[in-house]
Amino acid sequence: MSSKVEKIESDTVGGVRLNGWEITSCHMPILNNSAIEQYSKELGFNVPEMIFGNNYLRVRSLSSDAALEFCALDALRMVDTGPESSKAVQVSIAQGWTETSRRNRSDITDVIKPFDWTLSTKYRGSTSDHLRFEPTDRGIDYARLMVREEILFYDENVLYEDDLGDNGTSQLSYKVRVMPSGFFILLRFFLRVDGVLFRIYDTRVYHEFGSGCILREFGTREAAFEDVRRQVPKKKHDDEDLSLLNNIAFVDSVMKNAKTESEIARL
Repeated sequence: MSSKVEKIESDTVGGVRLNGWEITSCHMPILNNSAIEQYSKELGFNVPEMIFGNNYLRVRSLSSDAALEFCALDALRMVDTGPESSKAVQVSIAQGWTETSRRNRSDITDVIKPFDWTLSTKYRGSTSDHLRFEPTDRGIDYARLMVREEILFYDENVLYEDDLGDNGTSQLSYKVRVMPSGFFILLRFFLRVDGVLFRIYDTRVYHEFGSGCILREFGTREAAFEDVRRQVPKKKHDDEDLSLLNNIAFVDSVMKNAKTESEIARL
């Protein structure tokens, strides 16, 4: 399927329009302190130290207004705030770090409640009223995605990131690519808690232009920290290149056996 490609370019937003779809990605600076306080009050917990609350990825059908969007605030709304959530992953200084974080933001301590301090989210995107996903046995055709095509638009962006009080990394980011045949999105939550575990939640979205549907897959992986560390190649004198444990691509390559759910939205 072919169509005229209209580029979208501004200081903060890039994207394309083609085949009845508009795909846009927004890059904005990190939120300022007042916006961070507003987010914390709304959510009821301390938000990540680096939150790009105005960044987003949006795909929208120009004919039906069916839309799928990825943004930080909706993702953070899915962080567990149950009574035991702060104990889901324990490290030796986790409690001290959360208490220090509360003291550093004394103006909002009255609304702070227990929360998953790793900021893990199973967010799969925010949908418009015209887009509804349901379970399916049909998966994304990755062989089709491997066919070499012109890339009409590509972008990657971070929605939030936190170093967990120097205990690791918690990051939510996305990548998008648009080809003449369709578009593909990867939303990834990545967690490294030093000495404890790694966790990856991947949401993959694929639409082939003219197919009449959008496919979405959600996969979860988790591994003990030492299991991943053992996969680090040895260097001279049996030294380990532990910097690879900070490399998301490396960790992704050694964490296997994702539990995956597939969904479909008919247009």
